[in-house]
Amino acid sequence: MLAAVLAPLVLVSPARADHINPYEAIEKIFETFNANNNYQETRAMFSQALRDARHDGKLDPGFAILYAMYSDLTRYDGNPAFALQLADEGLALALTEVPPDEDMKNSLLVSRAYALAELGRYDEAVDSVAITALWMGIRFGEKQRTDLEAMAKGWAEQAAAQGSGDGKFPSAVQLAIDLLAKADEALGARDTRTALSLASRAALPQDTGLPEADVAFMNARAHSIAGMAYAYEGRSRLAFISLRRAADLIVAEPWDGQSALRLRAEIESEEGWRLLAWTVLSHLTSASVGIKDLDTAQAAIEAAAPLSRDSSDRFSLFVQQAGIAFSTDDYARAIEVFSRGEREAQEAADPKNEALAGLYVAIARLFAAPADDNAAGQQALLKAASHAADITADEPQMVEYVLTTAVRAADNRGAGAAALPLARRAFDVFRERQKAMAGYEAAQESGRRERRRFLEMLIAGEYAAAEAKQD
Repeated sequence: MLAAVLAPLVLVSPARADHINPYEAIEKIFETFNANNNYQETRAMFSQALRDARHDGKLDPGFAILYAMYSDLTRYDGNPAFALQLADEGLALALTEVPPDEDMKNSLLVSRAYALAELGRYDEAVDSVAITALWMGIRFGEKQRTDLEAMAKGWAEQAAAQGSGDGKFPSAVQLAIDLLAKADEALGARDTRTALSLASRAALPQDTGLPEADVAFMNARAHSIAGMAYAYEGRSRLAFISLRRAADLIVAEPWDGQSALRLRAEIESEEGWRLLAWTVLSHLTSASVGIKDLDTAQAAIEAAAPLSRDSSDRFSLFVQQAGIAFSTDDYARAIEVFSRGEREAQEAADPKNEALAGLYVAIARLFAAPADDNAAGQQALLKAASHAADITADEPQMVEYVLTTAVRAADNRGAGAAALPLARRAFDVFRERQKAMAGYEAAQESGRRERRRFLEMLIAGEYAAAEAKQD
């Protein structure tokens, strides 16, 4: 099935600037298979190509096509379990490119579905292709869509016979809703790889006859979940791209990323749209500040402000407004914004946000003071950070964030040695959080990057402390 789907893609796809070209590798593998019809030899060639193609231990997204064909070959050779593993690995690789290659993503989903069906996991096989069938119709014609849907309907009936389904072929919109709910759950558990995969699968193709508003809503949600997942992994540029794609779906007219946004009419009248717009714009603001795109950050935060609902939302706005101020070295503005946030949190009996606002005020005051006359500011910062960490102790990720933010600020102003106890405490929290994510490959990769950062921070603090003792 997949070989027929992918063959046109191989012919039209441009050469990639890799030291091994994936399409040349596939052509060589096909020639060898056609000549010898030897599955074992061909599988060995796929494995070798994937090993040889790595740059610094990683593969470029273009090599997802090798996983797709390797998966089908392995399934034909009687090993659907390994075929499923290969399809999932290919999907994870394809999603490292934003936006992903839709042809490749959907082709891998077809391979995945057939492997699942051969394993008797019929309900999962149906879910893998119910949306992909729409893409199949657009990309290869209506007959390809109806053929795939007919196969999936048969799987649905077999699932019902097993007691694992109701025998019905799900609508694309309902499946998107279900997939996004699962993606949200995975995101909440910091299982970013699963969240990214589910969100990508939930994306609906355009021009299929589905209501435009439904497609826009589902796809904006999918892109926003992906953006937040990338942000959790520390991949700021990918987070920005995904959230920017989401923003393009909640506006009433094309947006240049700098001018004022005109939001869709549904956002004014429907709570679901309003919440989605707040989520997209508030996270886009943070992502924009992270990559120093302050024009987009300012436009997004101005559009988000009227959508805030409670003190938590308003505090989030304070954080983002101050982030913009910090990025432009406007510390007076940051002090003003966070002092106001601190007062509002106190009035609302919100001790966590009050403590966080107090921390930001202390950081802004430290940076506003002369570098050679900030001893009082350093002590105020350390006190505020310890208090905020204690107040948020039931949220380990927040504790880690509070402490590391304070340590970075102190180190920037020459107080690395004084902040060493905070750095040690942050590292302990970080290690405990990583244990909880031991099974998540993407989170672990992000964790390895963060571990290096923590070690650099600790070494710098220890060095500063040693120098202070010598003096």
